[in-house]
Amino acid sequence: MKSTSPTSNAAARVLALALLLVGLSACASVRPVVKIGLVAPFEGRYRAIGYDAIYSARLAVREINAAGGIGGYRVALVALDDRGDPELARETAAALAVDPAVVAVVGHYLPDTTAAALEVYTKAGLPLLPTGAPPFAEHDPAGLPDGFRAAYAAVTPFDEEAGPHAGATYDAFGLLWLALAEAEQSMGGITRSSVQAALPGLEYEGVTGTVFRP
Repeated sequence: MKSTSPTSNAAARVLALALLLVGLSACASVRPVVKIGLVAPFEGRYRAIGYDAIYSARLAVREINAAGGIGGYRVALVALDDRGDPELARETAAALAVDPAVVAVVGHYLPDTTAAALEVYTKAGLPLLPTGAPPFAEHDPAGLPDGFRAAYAAVTPFDEEAGPHAGATYDAFGLLWLALAEAEQSMGGITRSSVQAALPGLEYEGVTGTVFRP
């Protein structure tokens, strides 16, 4: 009987592991990804807004992916800095608009930057949930649920506390999850146009109160 050396056994195990990893990578690669843009001032005089928002956005995306995503889709976050500057806001909106995988945007937190970017989004058919104004306006973090505040602190580098834009940002993403689910289930897939069509009439009770698209 022909014996098998330890070296050949090890090689076989390595080959089997490699084939398994290739198989898993192939499965992951065919799972579609949709992107949600977040635009906020991460630098400059308004940077506190951006840092307050980014942790809520990361929490919302982490939770939805941990729950299996939206239908067959995984969600990715694309965060861009507009520094609270209207011209840069237009540029960031244009950068998001050219990526077809971006199906919706949350931002820009300031009236001037939101107004500056809105025309770009409208022309591209890219839905925007405008933050910094009702129903996604500043909210007293002391009134947020304890569970949310604990989860928010857990995604920050130093157990930071939720600020006035944390709850509204989280709720904006929560509304988008409903819209993406509706688009996927009833409209044949998640696209900018299907998300745009799904948003009107959606409403739910978020961590800050009743949430809807203005």
